[in-house]
Amino acid sequence: MALSAVIEADPVSSALCDQPPSGAGHNDAFSFWKLPHDWKSALESTIAESKAVAEYYLFEEYLAREDRRPPSRMQAYYRIKNLIPAVLRHRLNSAAVRMRGRRDFPHWPFETALTDYWRDWMQLSLRSVNATDGWHIGFWPDGLKCCIVLTHDVEGPLGMSRMERMADLEERYNFRSAWNLPLSQYEIDWKLIDRLRLRGFEFGAHGLCHDGRLFRSESDFSALAPILQELAHSHGLSGFRAPSTLRRAEWIGKLSFDFDCSFSDSDPYEPQPGGTCSVFPFFLANLVELPYTMPQDHTLIHLLRRSPTQIWAPKARWIESLGGMILTLVHPDYCGSGRNLKEYETLLKQLSEFESAWRALPSEVSSWWRRRDQMKLTVDGDGTPSIEGPGSERAVARMLSSEPLAR
Repeated sequence: MALSAVIEADPVSSALCDQPPSGAGHNDAFSFWKLPHDWKSALESTIAESKAVAEYYLFEEYLAREDRRPPSRMQAYYRIKNLIPAVLRHRLNSAAVRMRGRRDFPHWPFETALTDYWRDWMQLSLRSVNATDGWHIGFWPDGLKCCIVLTHDVEGPLGMSRMERMADLEERYNFRSAWNLPLSQYEIDWKLIDRLRLRGFEFGAHGLCHDGRLFRSESDFSALAPILQELAHSHGLSGFRAPSTLRRAEWIGKLSFDFDCSFSDSDPYEPQPGGTCSVFPFFLANLVELPYTMPQDHTLIHLLRRSPTQIWAPKARWIESLGGMILTLVHPDYCGSGRNLKEYETLLKQLSEFESAWRALPSEVSSWWRRRDQMKLTVDGDGTPSIEGPGSERAVARMLSSEPLAR
């Protein structure tokens, strides 16, 4: 049965969209797999339904409407947050999470609902076209089998002071990462940012402040979004992650960024729990959504009080086994020194050993996912595949039987 994928958006002024990135893409199953173009007519009846089913998960429509926005109790919390010492705040948050309990869905740290659906749709589609196998455009460029993206949210001056140390560590394992900065919360050392940019690191906007205002109300969003966008664009920041991952999908889609990273695949521990069930990018209006697919360090260290490696290692291996996107969210404020930095190094070492993995920055993944969405796969009479479209020189046609996700 088809599931409605329409987000009931609150009215927000279109003036907030100052020349948003062009090229809204597709979230249906045919576009996800990028199958031979001549199969499309035979599968047409299932494509629209597949979009509805996918976006039921991707846009968190399994949640009640009121749960797809920041909880009202957060307003009281933010009024007193700065009066509570950090150690006590972490303990109170940990107790609150334990008292709140966890939802049955999506499961944490692994949720297979959407990957199961992609696989089932593919198997039914093969039968519909009387095929036992077929070509598709590989998920990642150059024939690589999975993707690794490292991201950080820099919560305060302490985190900023630890950035270069973490960057040095990442370079040791041949990685570069993206750092998201709250643009009005503390004084940013833009000379430091310039130095790291010259080394190949990337920067995005982490909202304005951790005060819960951006998505609190329509009037707040209408007032703050233009300020956020102007500051971000003046510093060349093309990516966004909402502070505390508080989010409203219909409003994020109106922001003039290239990509967003405010959603998880599954995260029951955030102030606004939920998840997209996706370990692949997808489209949110004109933005490419890059969900974080690895549990946050803050969750593991401060809320659950567990060793991050115990959860990070199996989750990374699971995503790799699906050929998906391993996207981390690590804070230098928490993981920039001592034992926690050692835990992060253990993760980097494990990730560096994954064979045939694309080590990419968020902007590179966004650009690739947009280009792949516009590519066209054809198969000639003798079964030889060819790919057309911008960026197709990096695209590789793969047999579905070679894709772990299809099996």
